[in-house]
Amino acid sequence: MCGISGVVGVHDGGRLIRDMTAALRHRGPDGAGHCSQGVYHLGATRLSIIDPAGGVQPVYNEAGDACVVFNGEIYNHRELRAELQRKGHVFRTSTDTEVIIHLYEEMGDRCVESLDGMFAFAVLDGARIFLARDRLGIKPLFVTVVPETNLFLFASEIKSLLRCPAVTPRLDTQALADAIALGHPVGEETFFEGIRSLQPGHTMVVSHAPDLRIEAPKPYYQRDFVRAASGNFEDAQATLEEVLDHAVATHLAADVDVALTLSGGIDSSLLALLASRQGHHPLLTFAVADHEEHADVQQALRVATMIGSTHETVIMSFEDYLETIPGLIAGEEQPCSLYGVPYHFLCRVIAQRVKVSLHGEGADELFGGYVPYIDRQARLSYITKRLPFLKHLAVKPSDRAFDTIERLSSPGSFEDYLRQLFYVNMGDPLERQHLVPVDKCAMASGLEMRVPYLDSAVVRFAGELPLSFLVRPDLSIRKYILRHLVLSRFGMGMADVVMRQKFGAPSAGVVLLDRFDRLCDEILPDKYVSSHEFGGCFSTKRELLVFDMFLEIFMKHRGDCAAVGGVMEFLHARAGCKTARAAGARAGAYLEKEGIL
Repeated sequence: MCGISGVVGVHDGGRLIRDMTAALRHRGPDGAGHCSQGVYHLGATRLSIIDPAGGVQPVYNEAGDACVVFNGEIYNHRELRAELQRKGHVFRTSTDTEVIIHLYEEMGDRCVESLDGMFAFAVLDGARIFLARDRLGIKPLFVTVVPETNLFLFASEIKSLLRCPAVTPRLDTQALADAIALGHPVGEETFFEGIRSLQPGHTMVVSHAPDLRIEAPKPYYQRDFVRAASGNFEDAQATLEEVLDHAVATHLAADVDVALTLSGGIDSSLLALLASRQGHHPLLTFAVADHEEHADVQQALRVATMIGSTHETVIMSFEDYLETIPGLIAGEEQPCSLYGVPYHFLCRVIAQRVKVSLHGEGADELFGGYVPYIDRQARLSYITKRLPFLKHLAVKPSDRAFDTIERLSSPGSFEDYLRQLFYVNMGDPLERQHLVPVDKCAMASGLEMRVPYLDSAVVRFAGELPLSFLVRPDLSIRKYILRHLVLSRFGMGMADVVMRQKFGAPSAGVVLLDRFDRLCDEILPDKYVSSHEFGGCFSTKRELLVFDMFLEIFMKHRGDCAAVGGVMEFLHARAGCKTARAAGARAGAYLEKEGIL
């Protein structure tokens, strides 16, 4: 697990690549490496998990004429290594990183087709750089071009790209428009004009011989699965258990201790049960909430007790919550909802104990866990309420965003709607609202977060299941086959987990979010919204404040969170408090009224 960066187009790019790599030190605090060959420059920071002593990057082939920088984990690296050794390849390390460079030697650009895992990597091979990203976008990769200097840059995070003085951070209003309409940007968009995300399941080639040449990204993976019309439910359940068992086993593989997040719901509980059944001990589990009696953490504690894990419940105070907000915005590199504050805080705690954790992300998208899977109007109602905000921005949703809306609103049977919903949710929403934030928040603390539900075999199997095995609208049951699997394999002791409605990640900090909302309403004047250029795009003062803080951190300070200060300081500045005494008086009055003081 690492952070990677690269520069193409300058002969003296050695200093730039070191600056860009330094901006990713949080992703890999165990070391850093660089290489420069003419106009090509690569960098990587390392979080040492597999072969801690032998995995310094870049990693070269036997001849030393090609190398790779890599972020992620390849779960079938041992099988690939054995096959490559049979073909005569000589390995110097036990890392999965070295497997990639030898596989590239053997298969060229098609090497990605054989990789099972989460990854973003760059291979420098003579006069070309080959970039690749995993099938679903678990690991991020961003690119940009500076036309004035004929320069191409790539990195695991946008803040690394902003280390280049020639890259000027500007808000991309099209991405903002799509995020207002759908809750997230789409396709290649980021909130930064000219900075693009290499899409999941894509590769691209960049060369500079003698001029900069950037080939259009090419897809190597399609998520169009052919669902069975019917099948044997018991057989499907047994096969699902097998593929999940294998996924958990491969995702637990590491040369360091591995933890697991418990949310009190069926997804993380099933991962914990499978890990425990495989004899993975000691198993460390963690849960987070804003008060001790939160139903999710209480259920997580019961599951931890059942499997005998070493468990820690992390309780956030209001001070913790406020202190975490700037880091969350800087980490996600987008104006965020603040629903991720508890998760971001939890990652910091877990990272003090281990370098790797399993997480239940992806199960809702694969198995139909969200309300819209049984309520056709739920998602459309959200979009309908959001669209009026766009008139203040004077920017329409993009064609790709319109396509999403049309897919969800097209007439047809409920089964047709479900097919479209599963397809849509496994694309932009999964990557942009879940996978990339999960990665960035965890890696902000130097923690690798693995997602077994998105193992290639699990995704393929779930994508081919009959819809009736996943969702039963007639019974208002979501994740139908997962619930049956837990009950049939682990008994009625898991009935509470199966039958209860988990509150979900946002609720882990909802008490503190409400308190922060009231704080913003109390301190910020109405003119803060009415006079703001983007005020009409947001429904609450808190949402506008977070957006404002994002602009301040990135558009003015290039991702330097420390330059902006704490959220209370920022709040008072936006409220127009001219003196520290006035700011303190307002805050004190609010905190006293809320019973915090």
